[in-house]
Amino acid sequence: MNVKRYHVENMQQAMDFARRELGSDAVMISQNRVRRKGLKNIFRKSVLEVTFTYDPTQTPSAKKTSMSYMPDNVEQIKKEYRNITSTASNEQFEQLDNRMSSFESMLSEFLDKFRYMKPDLMYDYSEEINNMLGKLIEAQVVDELAHALAKETDKMLRQQPGANATEIMEHLILEQFGKPEPILHKKFTQKVILVLGSTGVGKTTTIVKLAADFAVKQKKNVGIINTDTYRIGATEQLQTYADILGVPLQVVYHLYELDAAMEQMSDRDIIFVDTAGKRPGDMQHKDDLLEIIRILKPEDILICFSATTSFASIKEMVDIYGFVDDYRILITKLDETKHRGSVLNISTYTKKPLAYVTTGQNVPDDIEVADVEKLVKQIVR
Repeated sequence: MNVKRYHVENMQQAMDFARRELGSDAVMISQNRVRRKGLKNIFRKSVLEVTFTYDPTQTPSAKKTSMSYMPDNVEQIKKEYRNITSTASNEQFEQLDNRMSSFESMLSEFLDKFRYMKPDLMYDYSEEINNMLGKLIEAQVVDELAHALAKETDKMLRQQPGANATEIMEHLILEQFGKPEPILHKKFTQKVILVLGSTGVGKTTTIVKLAADFAVKQKKNVGIINTDTYRIGATEQLQTYADILGVPLQVVYHLYELDAAMEQMSDRDIIFVDTAGKRPGDMQHKDDLLEIIRILKPEDILICFSATTSFASIKEMVDIYGFVDDYRILITKLDETKHRGSVLNISTYTKKPLAYVTTGQNVPDDIEVADVEKLVKQIVR
């Protein structure tokens, strides 16, 4: 990855340069007010210095050669960048060593989380239960949960001779999922819905689908506020769909602009708020989200989890958003995997209700209220 800095008058100008020269995948990593060096600049206004990181292989060739707006001290930046890359391998080895040293405690924490579901590999399952256990594991239900369900099914069969094992298993999984809780809107009220999730999970597309569903199908006055200004492509995508749907979009570069954005949305029934996904090493992420929650006081919070997510990543996600007490689960990319066990893993680990699942890229059709009975049959049968 390469880095590039711009000295500009405002954030919009920086975004325009980055989009034109670096492409829509460029990511903003810092912004600061600075004064240009030299006596001739002593009385000049400070400028906004914005730094982006980008993949040169993803930058169009016409943009790679663009010299229309370069930083003042190019050679110094190159030198700093070479110093960073020269020490990267050592840092990577340190990170790997830290991960290895913490593996034992992480495993212990994992087992503690599922202490009521530890597998007993010597348990004598009947052939019928053993076959069902195999289906659960094939569906990528985490082993501890699969064994717990199998043992509970076996226990209930012993208590109710002649009962249907598949029906018992399905009933147990339905209890794990609970009742889905989609977004409900009361007339003559305004509802703010905050959407969280890691980078790449599909938050932006999902917000567009939800906005389209409420605006087109349910005839609500919908608005969108975008606080994810790190990824240029996300803002452009939202603006394109907002124009198509005829809904207002407010882009917020600084948290103190949220109040003004809400004022612009005073006539909206439902306001969806897009947020930035956590980036590696970003220590500000939690504080920013807490401030957004404090200012907006959202009635509903949706956290997006991808159906293709490994259990280790699910646990990491839950830990990242552990400061959010009350939220619902939105499963994305369900069409990208035939396994539905990850949805059960997410529901069980978070102990939060499912709200929606997305099943493709089409707007607004490929989103629906979570059909837990359908998910159960796909897992068990």
